Amino acid sequence: MGQGPLEGLRVIDLTDDSGRFATKLLSECGASVARIGRGSAGPAMSTDALVARGGLLDWWYDGGKQRLTIDLERDEDRDAYRRLAASADLIIETEAPGRLADLGIDHGDLVGTNAALVQVSLTPFGRTGPRASWQTTDLVTAALGGVLSLSGLPDEPVNPWGHQSFNVGGFIAAISGLAGVRAARATGVGQLIDLAMHEAVCTTIEQLFFQYWFDDVQPYAKVAPRQGSLHWIGAYIVVPAKSGWLMITPAPNVPGLLQWMSDEGFAEVDDLMALPIEEIVADVPRLMKTITSFCTTQDANTLFHAAQERHIAFGEVQSVAQVAANPQHAFREFFRPVDWDGPAVSIPGPVARFHGTPVAAAPPPAASSTDVDELLAEWGTRPARDGQAQSLRKPLEGLRVVDLSHVLAGPFCTRLLGDLGADIIKFQTAERATIVNDPNHPYFYVWNRSKRAVSLNMKDPRAGAVARRVIEQADVVIENFSAGVLARWGLSYETVSEWNPAIVYLSMSGCGHEGPWSSLVTYAPTIHALSGLTYLSNPPGRGDVGPGFSLNDHAAGLSAAFSILAALEARERTGRGQHVDISQMETGAYLIGPAVLDYLVNAREAQPVGNADPFGQVQPNNCYPTADGRWLAVSCRDDDEWRRLVAAVGADPGAERSDGDAVVGRWAASVSGAEAQEVLQNAGVPAGVIQDAGDLMTDPQLLARDMWHTCDHGVFGERPFDRFPALWSAMNLEPYIPPPSYVGEHNFDVYAELANIDAGEVAEGMGDGLFS
Repeated sequence: MGQGPLEGLRVIDLTDDSGRFATKLLSECGASVARIGRGSAGPAMSTDALVARGGLLDWWYDGGKQRLTIDLERDEDRDAYRRLAASADLIIETEAPGRLADLGIDHGDLVGTNAALVQVSLTPFGRTGPRASWQTTDLVTAALGGVLSLSGLPDEPVNPWGHQSFNVGGFIAAISGLAGVRAARATGVGQLIDLAMHEAVCTTIEQLFFQYWFDDVQPYAKVAPRQGSLHWIGAYIVVPAKSGWLMITPAPNVPGLLQWMSDEGFAEVDDLMALPIEEIVADVPRLMKTITSFCTTQDANTLFHAAQERHIAFGEVQSVAQVAANPQHAFREFFRPVDWDGPAVSIPGPVARFHGTPVAAAPPPAASSTDVDELLAEWGTRPARDGQAQSLRKPLEGLRVVDLSHVLAGPFCTRLLGDLGADIIKFQTAERATIVNDPNHPYFYVWNRSKRAVSLNMKDPRAGAVARRVIEQADVVIENFSAGVLARWGLSYETVSEWNPAIVYLSMSGCGHEGPWSSLVTYAPTIHALSGLTYLSNPPGRGDVGPGFSLNDHAAGLSAAFSILAALEARERTGRGQHVDISQMETGAYLIGPAVLDYLVNAREAQPVGNADPFGQVQPNNCYPTADGRWLAVSCRDDDEWRRLVAAVGADPGAERSDGDAVVGRWAASVSGAEAQEVLQNAGVPAGVIQDAGDLMTDPQLLARDMWHTCDHGVFGERPFDRFPALWSAMNLEPYIPPPSYVGEHNFDVYAELANIDAGEVAEGMGDGLFS
């Protein structure tokens, strides 16, 4: 068994490339993972000793997993699979809908010998619906799921580098699996979790739906456009410097920025400085144009450091080599050595720091297959379940989370946990509930359902005692403030853990709370630039595009939800809580982990390649304009798919895959997007049009799976929302709690229930500033 928060968890890994990331997360955190699935090896490693353990992707995804040689088409191997399933806690699989049932080894066939077994079935579009049999790749998922409606240039969609759609699906598979195991431990009953990659991706795209659902009350386009690196709010963009590229923003120190430009003798700022600050801030395009011009006067690295010294959130667009040399990563030892007797290997990770149950040194991929009987002996007999079986309506029912987070990363984490049944107590103050943190903002609506909102003014000397009463009855605290803020409020981990030794306390900061970059001011676009995501997510030769939404904020939220559930698993075993530390810059570098690993070990530096598959497995792999003005994403994973594509489009049977762009491009230009995707999917070739929010709201697969729901909001009235992106066989996640409609909406209920404060005292506190 491994070491870490998931020590003792037994997992069967029956995944291909689309789900491999999920089991990597579990293995890295100490779970015993039996890998039966097969994935792409990726580019070859640089020495014979490394090659003997696998390719680049094997080293990234499969370290620490035990490899089993099992062919499910063989009767005796299916029997071995059944024996494994009888002892496992969790299966994560990516098999085509119906295949496991046809083989007699689906979840329903296995629970007779293991009633608490949880199985996460991660498929492209779900197990049911008219498109359940459609094929996908990371690029096609990004197209049909809405990512490519936002990422890239108006005339050139660009997929974020590194199979990020698959990473999202993997995160949610791991989260669902741990939530399912937690529920099974309480109830004695496992379940099948039908998770659609398509649903997972379309529910994790920052501005996609808030703009579409709220076009009547906000000033942005109903259909969010593709606009390069320009953030939807207009105040973040990547621009060329004298050398290099720089993510610029006036936030959060406009006066300091103006003074800096003036001190540098930049005459173009003089007219702005003559205006009132309110007028300057109101004209964001003019301000951004001035900053852009200023940045051409100096190098990107110089400007980055000079801005950060002035508390301005600029971020240099850093290459993989720069990421590998980052002093903050070195200080926090983020690139850790692999524990083996071969050549030195360093690998990014882990995804979070578990201070109470640290993960083990990074292991290499397995050298050989493990015998099934040896693995079963290692796993041992399933322990008998203690206590009376509970009845749960939702998998995380009974879990209480104190949510001190804001904007996107933290709120997305707690939305996920709340959807799964946790009681989320969201603390706010009227002072900080501004812009996207305001319950009256559509952005807040999208990311803050499934929560109860309370207000508490931490500047009030009475606030600490109130917070303590709530935290003493909580399981989790999550915060994403700058270093030192919670300590000043008297809510540091050290203090809170004295009140409640079982608390899991998750801190999420830009670069980590210690180290030379710990005081950097960062937002998601800053982190994209500093972590390599912006640089790699470009057409060749460019550095100014990057992801078209706050991808890293979503990834950090997913990482936080996974890490909280992992720490709770550790608490089940040890009886103790712990501090969990997430650096969002490390999250970004983890997302491009194969590139960083390749550079550190093989001295190969990844470069922007547009939509080309960065690991050389998929060709063609691109987006093509169609006759009706749409874009069509098409991929071929092997020669067989290429032959079927050529036949479907009527091309020369002798055409080579290397000519794929020309072959597909000519054909796509002659047909509509809808026709093109049907023709290719009917031939078994991954293809799909780029869908925007409007397309997704009428997507026949999403409609068939009842993806869209409505709630009656206290401010906005009846509005749509998206359900959690999986269907649970033994539980219904409905009803969902509507997002709060004002600060402190649930003060009376929560403070009476958890702090023994009666209605009169709450009303008085709301009047005198304590609960404001």
